[in-house]
Amino acid sequence: MEPRTAPPSVGEILTVKVDRMAPAGDGLAKAEGSGRVVFVPGAAPGDRLEVEVFEAKSNFARARVKKVLASGPERIDPPCPHHAAPSRPGPACGGCDWQHIAYESQLKHKRAVVVDCVGRIGKFADAEALVLPTLRAPKPFGYRNKVQIPFMPGTHGPRMGFFAAGSREIVDMRECPIQPDLSVRIALKVKAMAVARGWTYYDGKTGRGWLRHLYIRTNAEGRALVGLVTTHQEFPDREVFAAELRAQHPEIVGIHQNIQPERTSVVLGPVWRRLWGQRELEETLGRFHFSASPGAFLQVNTPAAEVLYDAAKDAVLEGAKKFPLGLDLYCGVGTLTLWMADAFPRVVGVEENKDAISDAYRNAERNRVRNARFKAGRAEAVLPKLAKELPESVCAVVDPPRVGLSQPVRRFLTDKRVKRLVYVSCDPATFARDAGFLSHSGYALRRVRPVDLFPQTSHVELVGLLDRK
Repeated sequence: MEPRTAPPSVGEILTVKVDRMAPAGDGLAKAEGSGRVVFVPGAAPGDRLEVEVFEAKSNFARARVKKVLASGPERIDPPCPHHAAPSRPGPACGGCDWQHIAYESQLKHKRAVVVDCVGRIGKFADAEALVLPTLRAPKPFGYRNKVQIPFMPGTHGPRMGFFAAGSREIVDMRECPIQPDLSVRIALKVKAMAVARGWTYYDGKTGRGWLRHLYIRTNAEGRALVGLVTTHQEFPDREVFAAELRAQHPEIVGIHQNIQPERTSVVLGPVWRRLWGQRELEETLGRFHFSASPGAFLQVNTPAAEVLYDAAKDAVLEGAKKFPLGLDLYCGVGTLTLWMADAFPRVVGVEENKDAISDAYRNAERNRVRNARFKAGRAEAVLPKLAKELPESVCAVVDPPRVGLSQPVRRFLTDKRVKRLVYVSCDPATFARDAGFLSHSGYALRRVRPVDLFPQTSHVELVGLLDRK
């Protein structure tokens, strides 16, 4: 019987060996000489590290890297100067937590995270067999088509960038390799213009200041929508600002303002104002052309979204089954609805954002998709009405937010007329929870396909296929 080991204490220095990556993105390590479990952000499997404990519990600790004593075989030098590194002083950007891990290894570890969640949370004993290899992203860098960059006051002028891990302090951005170069250039120009105009910057501690975030959406053709997120509507020099920004960056097709007056971490408020130019930005996915207003949801990685949607459609078509109706819940601007429309005689998309539903109808019309219609409203409110007109065989596709399916939606999916469920998820844990519930309500989980929409991070998307038993 192993001797009991005293729990670690905050500030304690340990030497650890990293075993694997944990679901939350940290390295899971064991302290040498004691076997205590330590979670280490910025670690890689095989690393031998000197770490300092910053959070201590009775059965585990979290610690920051002080020194890499020996690098594991998967560790690489991250290209971003803002990425965490023991040799760099000061806080590091909390955005890309896996940029120090070789890309092929990232794919392997993302599958392992999904296997862990499906087995441990979903209670599927055959999780290892159910989860397929991770589909890679076509572009590991420069892939994000949307960015929301916070501002805050600083000692020597405003700080614009991304929050340090576990903090509300901004790491001032000079470059960002996961953003297109156009987004970075626009962001740096807006910051310079804000300084020149003497704008005030939002302070989350006091609730004061005007400029909160910069919003940029880009497309594959190198065009951009720009929006300023502000605490109130007043913008005296908006026309001069728009003219100067357009002159510097003719790639911009529209400039907007979003009003977020609440003291909250929620970035966007309910009101958008168009200051100049186009209301929406056009994007191409496969053979489809879409337009999206600034606040509407689109997958942030366009090339990888095509991989994801193909995986979802493959699940819909599995076994050459035919369904007279397809349901797409949380459909956004209709991208996935239209992508799979030819698999059904009729398809219905449901989305609570009314602007997105307007975009979805326009997208269906411009792509000549005649068999799609859309319902505006929360899924919980729309589904009881839809239930009255369901045929005897339905395939439902869901792509919920990170919190997963609500109880009313899960209950709806237990309707025996729903014969197949294709579950697109950005959170393996909530997917596993919902899949576990549904497996006790008449469904069998057939397979899970991880898809890498967010290279250089621990986040993973997936497509689960569940059939009624």
